[in-house]
Amino acid sequence: MLGFYSPVFAQKEPDGEALLNFNYPAVGNVYINGVFFGDVAFLPLGEILSLLYIPNERTENGKGLKGAYPGKNDTWIIDPVTNQLQIKGQSETLEADKYYLGEMDLYLHPDYFAKIFGITFTVNTYALSVSMKTEFTLPIEERQKREAIRKQIQQRSSNTDSTSSPLLYPRERKMLSLGVLDYNINYTATDLGNSTGLLLNAGMELLGGDLQGSYNGNFVNGDLLNNVSGLRWRYVLPGGMTPEKNVGLASVSVGQVNTTGFANSANLVGVSVTNNPVIPRLDLDVFVIDGTTVPDSEVELLIGGQLVDFTRADEVGYYRFNAPVTYGTVRLSTRIYTPRGEVIVQDRQIQVPFSFLPKGFVGYNAQVGLPQFSFDSLGTSVATHADIAYGITNALTVRAGADQGDVFGENSVYPVFGLSARLFQQYLFNVDALPDRYYRANASVFYATNTNINAQYTEYNPNSTYNRRGLNRDANLNVFFPFKVAGKFSGFRVTGERLWFESGSGVNNYQLDFNTQINRVVARINYRGGKRGIVEDGEDVSQFQLGLLTTSLTYTLPRTPGIPVYVRGLFLRGQFRYSTQFEQAESVSFLLSQTLFKNGRFTFGFDRELIRDLSQIQVGFLYDFKSFRTSTQYAKRTNGYAFQQAFSGSLAYDPAGNTVIPSNRDQITRSGAAVRLFIDTNENGIYDEGEEVVPAKAIRLDRSANILIGSDGILRITQLQSYWIYRMDIDVAALPNPNLAPKVKSLSFVAEPNRLREIDIPLYQTGIIEGSVFLSKNESLQGQGGLRLELFREGETEPVEILRTFSDGGFYSYGLLPGKYTLRVDPKQLEFMRVDSNPAQLEFEIKALADGDYLEGLNLVLVSKPGQ
Repeated sequence: MLGFYSPVFAQKEPDGEALLNFNYPAVGNVYINGVFFGDVAFLPLGEILSLLYIPNERTENGKGLKGAYPGKNDTWIIDPVTNQLQIKGQSETLEADKYYLGEMDLYLHPDYFAKIFGITFTVNTYALSVSMKTEFTLPIEERQKREAIRKQIQQRSSNTDSTSSPLLYPRERKMLSLGVLDYNINYTATDLGNSTGLLLNAGMELLGGDLQGSYNGNFVNGDLLNNVSGLRWRYVLPGGMTPEKNVGLASVSVGQVNTTGFANSANLVGVSVTNNPVIPRLDLDVFVIDGTTVPDSEVELLIGGQLVDFTRADEVGYYRFNAPVTYGTVRLSTRIYTPRGEVIVQDRQIQVPFSFLPKGFVGYNAQVGLPQFSFDSLGTSVATHADIAYGITNALTVRAGADQGDVFGENSVYPVFGLSARLFQQYLFNVDALPDRYYRANASVFYATNTNINAQYTEYNPNSTYNRRGLNRDANLNVFFPFKVAGKFSGFRVTGERLWFESGSGVNNYQLDFNTQINRVVARINYRGGKRGIVEDGEDVSQFQLGLLTTSLTYTLPRTPGIPVYVRGLFLRGQFRYSTQFEQAESVSFLLSQTLFKNGRFTFGFDRELIRDLSQIQVGFLYDFKSFRTSTQYAKRTNGYAFQQAFSGSLAYDPAGNTVIPSNRDQITRSGAAVRLFIDTNENGIYDEGEEVVPAKAIRLDRSANILIGSDGILRITQLQSYWIYRMDIDVAALPNPNLAPKVKSLSFVAEPNRLREIDIPLYQTGIIEGSVFLSKNESLQGQGGLRLELFREGETEPVEILRTFSDGGFYSYGLLPGKYTLRVDPKQLEFMRVDSNPAQLEFEIKALADGDYLEGLNLVLVSKPGQ
């Protein structure tokens, strides 16, 4: 027989054959072939193993399968030609009435799936459906978990990938573009008088740069006090938006600027230049994590508790990962699963402050201008500042700088030097040298157990005009030690400080803090003490002692259905303070806070100062409307009262809707976007007046943001970081019409500063394909049913869809996104049937058309292999 292998033995033919609907979360909803013997459905072994990604290979005769599952030593063999059956290394006889060798697969009785693989199938013969339970975690589930993690990593790290998410909306500089206005209106009434305040923060784009400034006005008892601050224009060059590069110039600012010195920052009206990017650097180094464990163990790498990589130890037990070291605190964990079922967890923690530069990078800042003492008061002498830093290695950065000008002091120049080092990955050491002011050293460590230690020592210049307290030196130590009490996390912190003065006197301050959790109650005990006296005479009984003991309890009601709605999530806090100096209670306070109407919060507080015999009651209510935020506070004290009403929010110009959009959040220094999904009727790729807007929240960003849909169907995205590159994915499943799809499913855009940018996404009808698969037999073509066809989208390694051929060999698919595709017969089925496909695969393109693309005549012919 041509096209498939004919068994040399007789076997009973099935009573019927049908497509069964198989639905499993990790697989999805697919159809599989089933053959019936009476009421029992035999299921295709090769197809199921392929769907579940259980590894297997053909036996020598090509008709059987073998592999190892669920463990490496659990070998199995099923061979219908030799009647060989092996389960977990033990040989048995393959019963003839529990398998069927078909043209395209080997069909097994469900009992064998349970016995060999721990998989129980239940077939509903009336609904023609199959359900499944498994004793073990399936390879497809592990695979999906890893692929999901990899996909998230790719989305975070490949925002500029022109293949997966092309940058369709780069930085678009405008000569003039309306932006945003934040406002805060505040009215205060007390027993001493009334006042009204207005704070405005405005931002826009001007001459290709971002312009912003603040106005603060206060009307008190008939007098108006006002000033303008932070008024500056900044031009960010392309290099300022590429933190991974070391550029010569990143941005230039003109207007009211602040110096970037280590100490004594000055306000100037002038110019500031820097090569430091406006987008923070995220990655500094690559940290190699390797080790040895039990051979063939599965090893997972977690960063911040999230799985980021997976490998298997080799034959000698060695494993290796390359983990990115990001700025901030990085927690690295390896989780090892040994073949014996043991789980080994190893943790380590790394700190990288933003003061570190990558190896070979140079960073600088420079400012020059006239010092500004108030809104209408400028100095007459020019002041300058400059600093530079260099990354000698990824773990060692040196820096230097200088301040020049009368505003900084009597000296003509104040030099500054510094060094930051990271030792053994987790020990930080920092030195700052300001010869005319002080010399300071700081060391810290943060262990994987969350135990952290920080120590600092400062030696002051006694002749410096900045040493106003008359200090010689000071030192402090801070230690935090976490532990568990009854399974709950607790912590103990000790802080000590020593001050030495030029007069010979000294000050010792210390603080002890303990916190723990008992069920839902969080308890804290804090003691602050101190002693002042003569350094040389530490035993002087006349030393003045200080002491304050503070205890507090907080409790939050759970949000469970059994608790009345109006008290769910209720927050309660009580605090008591006792003065050991006066040996009496000092104060007691109580706070209640509860969410109301989903977007509101009510607070009630009571404070009693026992020593001074004063009391205060506070009542407050805050509510977030969509367009603004309102805050009402009232406080009644023993000797007076205070009432405050505030309204705050922001207004932003929307270019897509040509309107002003209100918000309850500040938007200065932030960015936004107005996204319009529309049906591109004339297929020109841009929105034209009259084209239909599709009102759907069908986009996702790779970073957090606020997304709201307006009554006009336009999506408004706010709270974006200016100049950052965002990746946007279009969620086709969220579109109201399942036949609509974008030409590009993912794209990237630059968030413009202080304004909303307009983004139009054209939608088109999806495509349909139709064709047939024929089997060449006796010089004639016959339709071949039951085949699996794999449909791939260009650039992807996994099929986007598995198609089935009908009994006449025909197939079709709909809902295809515009793009290029390839279609092929499942290679495993071709191998089983011992045939080749002509052509080996079909290549075609679905075009972006308003009415959708339709392709027919996609045919494949199966021919027997030579010699068959």
